Amino acid sequence: MSSIQEELGMILAKAKPMELGALAEILKAESLRPDHIVEAFWWNCQSVFGYVGGSEPSYSQIVCQVAEKLGIEHFGVKVEDLEVEIARKVFQTVWEKMTPDQKMAMEAELQRAAQEFDKGGALAGNTSIFTALTAAQLSGFGVYLLASTALGTLTSVIGVTLPFAVYTTMSSAIAVIIGPVGWIGAGLFAIWKLTGANYKRLIPAILYLSALRAKQQGNFS
Repeated sequence: MSSIQEELGMILAKAKPMELGALAEILKAESLRPDHIVEAFWWNCQSVFGYVGGSEPSYSQIVCQVAEKLGIEHFGVKVEDLEVEIARKVFQTVWEKMTPDQKMAMEAELQRAAQEFDKGGALAGNTSIFTALTAAQLSGFGVYLLASTALGTLTSVIGVTLPFAVYTTMSSAIAVIIGPVGWIGAGLFAIWKLTGANYKRLIPAILYLSALRAKQQGNFS
């Protein structure tokens, strides 16, 4: 089984200092150095897996454990696809708690972001971005938009304020979800019966890595 370092090495190597800093902030890492980020992943897993004596779980194991806790089928599913399913779960749960007016505001901002940054046009042509993000196979900008929006819901829960630059130039869409509806995120972990700081940091970290992976593979940064 590969280690966290082996699975995330390429993503972390390509990440900009600001992006590493954001992930370090989410995980409460000692610094933005990749080895410190990997170590922070390990420490945040301790109470989840009970690993001791240097027995390090893989990133795939971490994602599968989080997926299982959220009621997501994970057997035989690629880690990248599980990241997307976790983001969908967060986004759908938040959406269910929003008022009709909040949903309209969110749709408008996500539609605007899709029209501006979705160069492939897969999302921009949909009448409902929510439906497109939660019911279709996603790639590229769709994954980025889903993961970064879901991330925006949870960062305030753990006391992390990421700069808008982390989300490329989608500040208006992100502002909607961490502004008027940001309070919703506080109740998500209670709904899923996830206790302890570990999941409150592991889930945002997974969402961030999903967005970062999509950003590195796409051409919308």
